[in-house]
Amino acid sequence: MSQQPEEILSIFSKSEELLKMLQRGRTFTEELMRENERLRYRMIQIETDNMDLRDEYKTNLDTLRGQNDSVRQKLQFLERRFLDVESENKDFAQRYTEVEEQNESLANLYVASYRLHSTLDPHEVVECIKEILINMVGSEEFGLYVVDEETGDLALTGYEGEIAKRTEKGGVAFGEGLEGFVAQSGQPFFTEDAGEGGEVCACLPLMIKERVVGVIAIYKLLPHKRGLTELDHRLLDLLAGQAATALVSSRLYAQTDRKLRTIEGVMSLLRER
Repeated sequence: MSQQPEEILSIFSKSEELLKMLQRGRTFTEELMRENERLRYRMIQIETDNMDLRDEYKTNLDTLRGQNDSVRQKLQFLERRFLDVESENKDFAQRYTEVEEQNESLANLYVASYRLHSTLDPHEVVECIKEILINMVGSEEFGLYVVDEETGDLALTGYEGEIAKRTEKGGVAFGEGLEGFVAQSGQPFFTEDAGEGGEVCACLPLMIKERVVGVIAIYKLLPHKRGLTELDHRLLDLLAGQAATALVSSRLYAQTDRKLRTIEGVMSLLRER
């Protein structure tokens, strides 16, 4: 059966439309392939960039870790240095306090030395020495012994506390007991305790050049003192020299004054006759 022209034209028209659709599909497919290729290339670029970024991140991370370790080491060094400086500051503050105490003690000793040599009264000299031993050294019980020129023994001239009860006949024989031994040897004696056991905790000879003129014996310290410090030792050494000079000067002056008064009395009697 033959087909009509209209049907043939319809079929031809549909064939053209199908061909156009196929062409459009091909074009679309080609565009999709190009887009896919572009996207794949872009993906490769992104992966490459990611790899570069990972490498850069790793490098930066290693750098930051190194810097962090360096900062940590510096911080530890600064902390150690801070502790050292803090310890040095504490030592400096303690040393400064000790120097201030030494300066104050030396100033007080200077004033006391001035008082010792400002009078020629033997009684006032002894009282001044007692004040120094109590207020500056912190002695609670002590004895001041002076060599008797006639007997050569140590006569108890001044004391504080119960020392008078311990000393027989108010003196000590030269060379006997700790006081007599220190007077004989001319060497000071120190202990680290405060004399709570009733024994001598310090004994110093009073010397002018190589001549011993007396002894200071400390038997007990005040309750707030646990023992004599290095500063106390130096103060006692200085006091021993100053006290020896003051005692001898006052004694010589007293003897000279008595002789002068005797001579004046004799002269007065002779004039009356």
